[in-house]
Amino acid sequence: MGASSTVVTDSFIIVSPLNAHDAVTVRSTTTHATYQLVECADETTRETLSPLSPGESVQLRLTRVGQRGNVWCAEQQASRGAAPRRTRSRVEG
Repeated sequence: MGASSTVVTDSFIIVSPLNAHDAVTVRSTTTHATYQLVECADETTRETLSPLSPGESVQLRLTRVGQRGNVWCAEQQASRGAAPRRTRSRVEG
């Protein structure tokens, strides 16, 4: 049986800014679901998230970290303040 992961691409609003543990809380602009980002896939994404304040928006691609809990990795930063767009897919691997 192969492992699967959930991928979410959407526009998100910053709820809690990047903290000392490199975690940030965001909310989907389309579903209003809240995501706890605990990893950034690369330094460029981290640098984009770092200065953002609550209420600012950013387009991200998220991948679930592990199998339990609401923890996610920001894999890709598309653009700051982008118009809302939502896709959700299951990746089998």
